[in-house]
Amino acid sequence: MSDGQLPVSLLEARARSQSARQRLFGTLDEMQGRLNPVTLAQDAVENVAGRLVRDGVQAVRARPKAIAAAAGLAVLFMARKPLARLLWTGTKRATAAGAKSLKRSKKGSSK
Repeated sequence: MSDGQLPVSLLEARARSQSARQRLFGTLDEMQGRLNPVTLAQDAVENVAGRLVRDGVQAVRARPKAIAAAAGLAVLFMARKPLARLLWTGTKRATAAGAKSLKRSKKGSSK
């Protein structure tokens, strides 16, 4: 029997079968794409990053002063060496200049 001689119900069943098979293979291709380790890792990173950003924004909105203070302390901590150099160098210069101005000159002495 050829396709032309098959009953209509059999032709419809074959068409439905082919359609279902195509849908199945399409679903399998989609699942392979989703279950790819690289895709899974990217999705996980995106989810975690999204949560961190969302939680961070909520924390800043809840306690803006505390977050600003923490950020200021972090900046001071990271810049501690340059700030210390600036303070110590400025103190040494000021001390040296002050010591020179405090010395008595022999011309104006009362001795």
